[in-house]
Amino acid sequence: MKIGFVSSSGGHWEELLCLKELAAEHDSFYVTEKGEQSDHCGIRALYTVPQINRQERGFLFHFLRLFFTAWRILKMEKPDVLITTGALASYPFCLLGHWRGAKIVYIESFARIHNASLTGRLVYRFADLFLVQWKPMLEVYPKAEYIGCIF
Repeated sequence: MKIGFVSSSGGHWEELLCLKELAAEHDSFYVTEKGEQSDHCGIRALYTVPQINRQERGFLFHFLRLFFTAWRILKMEKPDVLITTGALASYPFCLLGHWRGAKIVYIESFARIHNASLTGRLVYRFADLFLVQWKPMLEVYPKAEYIGCIF
């Protein structure tokens, strides 16, 4: 089974790295945003994409370009499963991966205790497995599974 691990940088990336043992058990690859965290993580099978922000000028162009990059990576890697901790940079991978037949596992951010993230709300609709790290989030996402903290 081939697994792709996808997240934005920052806390999302730190959470995703908590799953390194799972990645080591499978043929896997990672995707995150370019930056200091990705430069010094020591992961061989790593793709980086430009950081993206909804508030930036030219967001739509950058977001569309991210979809093309995601399509290219997914076409090369052909994952069976995509696991993500969010945020914005992961959405194109989840949507396109779903269309390509990959199973989507979304782990809502540890920072979300009472309300949904934008990416979580979008991916919840089609995720094969949606996981939350706080019990109150089961009220926000009724079909989710509670797993506790992954840190």
